[in-house]
Amino acid sequence: MCGIAGVWNVDEAYNVIHDVLLTLQHRGQQSAGVVVNGFKSVKGEGLVENVLTSERYIPGTKGIGHVRYSTYGSLDEIQPITAHTLKGRISVAHNGNIVDADEKRRFIMESGGIFATTLDTEIIIHYFSIAPYANPRESLQWALSRIKAAYSIVVLHDTFLAAARDSFGIRPLFYGKFQEGYIVASEDVALRVLGCEEITEIEPGTVVFFTDNKPPEIVRFAKRDDRFCSFEFVYFARPDSNFYGVNVHEVRKALGRKLYEEHKLQADIVVPVLDSGFSGALGYSQASGIPIEYGLIRNHYIGRSFIMPKNRQDIVRRKLAALNAVLEGKEVLLIDDSIVRGTTMKLIVEMVKEAGVKKVYVGIHSPPVVGPCNYGIDTSRRSELIASQNDLEKLQEYVGADKLVYLSVEGYREVFESCGVRGICMGCFDLNYPV
Repeated sequence: MCGIAGVWNVDEAYNVIHDVLLTLQHRGQQSAGVVVNGFKSVKGEGLVENVLTSERYIPGTKGIGHVRYSTYGSLDEIQPITAHTLKGRISVAHNGNIVDADEKRRFIMESGGIFATTLDTEIIIHYFSIAPYANPRESLQWALSRIKAAYSIVVLHDTFLAAARDSFGIRPLFYGKFQEGYIVASEDVALRVLGCEEITEIEPGTVVFFTDNKPPEIVRFAKRDDRFCSFEFVYFARPDSNFYGVNVHEVRKALGRKLYEEHKLQADIVVPVLDSGFSGALGYSQASGIPIEYGLIRNHYIGRSFIMPKNRQDIVRRKLAALNAVLEGKEVLLIDDSIVRGTTMKLIVEMVKEAGVKKVYVGIHSPPVVGPCNYGIDTSRRSELIASQNDLEKLQEYVGADKLVYLSVEGYREVFESCGVRGICMGCFDLNYPV
C-alpha cells in the first residue's frame, strides 16, 4: 500500500507535501520521496520526518510525493520516478499495482523501449511516451485508457499536474482547494487537516488536470465500474477518513455490531487490537453490552505490522503490550479487523495468556482472507494467507484461542450496503476480482 500527494500553485510545495505525506504515513513506512519544481527530488528509506527534512528543502510551488511499502520493485527504486520525454519532463507517483505489468513491459521492450527500474509505475511513463499524440495531456489520457488497474496516480508535467483513478476506482484519491492552488491526496483527512476547501473525491475512470489560472479540468477516459477496495475501510485507511461520503470509523463499528449479531460471543471484557481493531471492538461492545477495555497498549513509534516487509513477530512484541491489571482473571474477547498471515494474532493471544486470563476468544470483523491481492497490497501469493490453507478449527488451534469467529461474507456485504457503500472489491474474501 502507498500514499500519494500532489500540489499545484501552492507556497512552499515541499513543506505542504511533507505535511500531506505525514498524515498518510500509515499507508507506508519504508520510504518517502518528493519531486518539486524543476523536477528536483528528495528520496530515502524511512519515515517522512527522517527523509523529508528541513535541511533538504527544495523551493517551489508545484510537486508530487509518495510514501511506500513495497509491493513491486526493490527498495532502491523509490517513487516518484521521473523521465525526460519528447513531450516534456514527467514524474509519476503511483498507488496500486498494474495487474498485467509483465505483458505490458514485454510489449514495450519488444518495441524498443528500455526500462530503468522494475517498478510497474514506469509502464505509465512509457505508454505516455509512445502515445500517438504530440499533446502531453492527450498522451496521458491515451496511456491511462490502456492500463486497466490498479492505480491512483499523480503526474507532474512541465505544464500541468494530473491526478487519476482507474475505471474501477480500486484505490482512493481526492483533491481540494488550498491557497490559490490545489492539493491532491490519497485520503480526504490529509486535505482536511491542512484546511483545504471544496474537497472532491476523484471519480473512477477520470483524470483531473490542474493548470495555471484555470479551475481543475475533469476528463473521463474510461467507463466507470466501481469496485473500491473494501480493505481500505477495514484496515488501511485512517478512521477519520471518508470514502464515497461514508466514514471509515462508522463502517468499522457497523462491522463489529454485525459480528455480534452473527455470533453473540460472551466475555467479561472486549479488548481491541489497536489501532485498526478499535472501531470494530467499540461496535461489538455497544451491541453486546460487554464493556470495552484497553487490555493492550500500543507503542505508536512502531510501524504497522501487516505492511512491514519482515520481522513481523519482533514488531508485534515491541508494538503491543498486555495490561495485566485489566486482563488477569478475566474471560477476554479480542476484536481485530482481519487475520492475514496469522503470526500477529498468534503472538497477541500468547501475550494475553501470559497476563493470566481465564479464557481468550478472538473475533474478526471481516471474513477470512482467502485470496491474494494484486492491486497494491503485499499479499500476492495465496500460500501466505493462513485462512486459504486451513479450516476454522485449525486456524483456532494455530492462534491458540479458546474460540475464533469471523464475520461472514454475506454479513460483510450487508454492512457495506447498509452504510451506502456499493460497488466494492471483495476479491480477497470471495475470490471475485474485477480484473
